[in-house]
Amino acid sequence: MNRTTSSKYVLITGLSVLLGACGGGNTSSLSSSPSTSATPASFGSATVNMTDAPGDFSHVWITVTKIAFHSSASQTWSVSDSSWQTYTLPTPVTLDLASLDNGALNKVFSSIQLPTGTYRQIRLFLDGPASALDGSAQAIADSNGNALQWNDQVERVENGQSVEYALNVPFAAAGVRLTGTFNIVANSTLNLTVDVNLNKSVVAYHHGKARGYILNPWLRYYDMSQVGAITGSVDPTQLCLVTNHQPVASNSCAYNIVVKAEAVDSTQGRYASLRTTMVDPTTGSFTLYPVAVNDINGNPIDYHVLVRGRNMETMVIKHVPVTAGTTPTQGATTLPKLSLTTLAQTGYSALFASPLTPLTSGYAVFMQTDPIEKVPYSVRFRSTDPATGNFFDPVALENSGLLTTTYATSGLVFAPVVPKEGSGNYSVGVNDYGDYLMSTNFTTLTAPTSGSSATFGFTAPTQGSNSANGTITGTIALGSGVANKYNHLMLYVADASHVVTSQDLSTQLSSSTINYTQSGLSTGNPWDVYYVYLRLWNDTTKAWGEMVPVNGVANLNQQSSAMLNVSVNQ
Repeated sequence: MNRTTSSKYVLITGLSVLLGACGGGNTSSLSSSPSTSATPASFGSATVNMTDAPGDFSHVWITVTKIAFHSSASQTWSVSDSSWQTYTLPTPVTLDLASLDNGALNKVFSSIQLPTGTYRQIRLFLDGPASALDGSAQAIADSNGNALQWNDQVERVENGQSVEYALNVPFAAAGVRLTGTFNIVANSTLNLTVDVNLNKSVVAYHHGKARGYILNPWLRYYDMSQVGAITGSVDPTQLCLVTNHQPVASNSCAYNIVVKAEAVDSTQGRYASLRTTMVDPTTGSFTLYPVAVNDINGNPIDYHVLVRGRNMETMVIKHVPVTAGTTPTQGATTLPKLSLTTLAQTGYSALFASPLTPLTSGYAVFMQTDPIEKVPYSVRFRSTDPATGNFFDPVALENSGLLTTTYATSGLVFAPVVPKEGSGNYSVGVNDYGDYLMSTNFTTLTAPTSGSSATFGFTAPTQGSNSANGTITGTIALGSGVANKYNHLMLYVADASHVVTSQDLSTQLSSSTINYTQSGLSTGNPWDVYYVYLRLWNDTTKAWGEMVPVNGVANLNQQSSAMLNVSVNQ
């Protein structure tokens, strides 16, 4: 079955590929050995790096424990399933993903021995924040000089101060699922890089009255023999100064500038961002690496590079070439230095007028269309808070049009373009996780005529043509002391990639038994396998609380309903 139209699998779309070209910085190298035995005729090997795209964070630490490979894209994970090729690190490794922007790579698994053949699924395993603190996490200090509190931890600057949060990893025991296709050849090493897009993957959610973060991963992996690099810079004198890790905005400077390599995704009727990076706020430089050279059919990808930020007009450089084998330091496509057109802080913010439906966990893409290209560019992306179905923070948008040009080695001349939507307006596409499809009947968001905020409706996503509506039901038995210890109870439903939806059951904590029902879940496909877990905490303390996995798996690939029960004791 063709999976390119599903929101659930963000690794390989109609445009993304398994990419390549070595280089870009290596901060660690650890070997691993298989935990399964096999005696195939021959072996090859794989090396797995990690890289990142930007997010609004000082640090994002994750603790990696093992990786597993399978020839089937739809195989369900089980620790007792010997058909998985599983490789465990000698000791867990804690990485700061926020340090892996602008082409930096970190080699996590080195020279993994794999039987020759074709592989279609990878599971990456993290030690979740509810697990005991690993030695690799204990050895790291945050910006306040304190040891990490959790194996997976987020740090961001708030009012000039560094604040730490646990990064909630949905059902960590099942691993984070990536799909695609790559071949292991005898006596040859395949160099793979997993890209974690922090802006999309680390999602803010309401933790009662406070902020929390959950990992809803947008991952791609790349064959590093099939990628190239794009480098460039913007005029650093046009960038806002940064004080206490935060930009000092004014009418004459730009900040939080993101650069994206985009190409047409025909399945969603828009330009999709295939690689993203952040402009260095001091030097103005940026690096897009690794960047796929060809799509999954072997055709060259026609990239348009989009540059957007706060207090500036969005810029597009069309038809930027990428050459296989180039790296940030060798042969990269280099864009001429860009001069920004700054704005007098004319931006505005936007929220949904009502929560995302039918599920709470998904995302929105804010687009503007060059009338010549006719296909909208993806300017902004925002995930929904899975606890509410809306954005935790309003989306910041610029009340402006586009500046476009065609790639040249020197002398780029940008022309102002009024988007098809109108200056300051956006087409908005909305999607749910869990086998829903974004409607190409985009909603138009109109800039407010007064004030600096707007709310908008949206066209709800629909289930895929091969999916049907499924339901999970069950009971939660609560011990007599639970209500005295906690005042919040959230139920989350996750697949092997994302949280797909949630329910707030806090008002029922005083009951000895809670009956729950969750509908709207996709059924009928091999990948329609769901996990349920509970989060309990108390607003009066700053403790992480408790994460309770519900035993069992809701396998809806051949049935429309499942029942999962759990008991919670004090």
